Amino acid sequence: MISGISGKVQSIGTDWITIQTSGGVSYYVAATAQTLSHHQVGSLANLLTHLIVREDQLSLYGFASQDELRFFQKLISISGVGPRMALSILNAGPVQQIQKAIAGGDLAILTTISGVGKKTAERILVELKNQIEISTGDDSGSDSEDLLAALTQLGYNAYEVRRIAMEIPTNLSTEDRIKYALQLLSK
Repeated sequence: MISGISGKVQSIGTDWITIQTSGGVSYYVAATAQTLSHHQVGSLANLLTHLIVREDQLSLYGFASQDELRFFQKLISISGVGPRMALSILNAGPVQQIQKAIAGGDLAILTTISGVGKKTAERILVELKNQIEISTGDDSGSDSEDLLAALTQLGYNAYEVRRIAMEIPTNLSTEDRIKYALQLLSK
């Protein structure tokens, strides 16, 4: 199994990166937006990987952190969750926030992700709820989820919304938090 890849970034797409190793071989690696955001064409990349072997293809998935890789592996172990859906789930935000939502039984987070229906979201909650370790920290809970739901319904990417959510003051009403988020997203 290929557990990692290092080399020069040749090209980057919306959900993939091509890395040329020192041996001259280029690899196409599917990755999350968060992983891709750390790299530029021409820079050196060092990714942890997971290889999926199918009858008709080999697919390589890359991750910037061990947490992302382990969570991806937990997700694809669930019946009905393939590697592409697992990447979509990881694109919904930082791993810790997604895990916190799952541990809290928050079905709404998962159902806002494209391709994840209610039954699949319920299956993910049931199978992963007791497997996830959550670090304690301050979080605004349902206010953040209201913000996420409102902005994803307006067409914003869940990952981008979660990324800017950390910059929004928590002492504002939900309506004011949405206005503040819209200002940040328009920049």
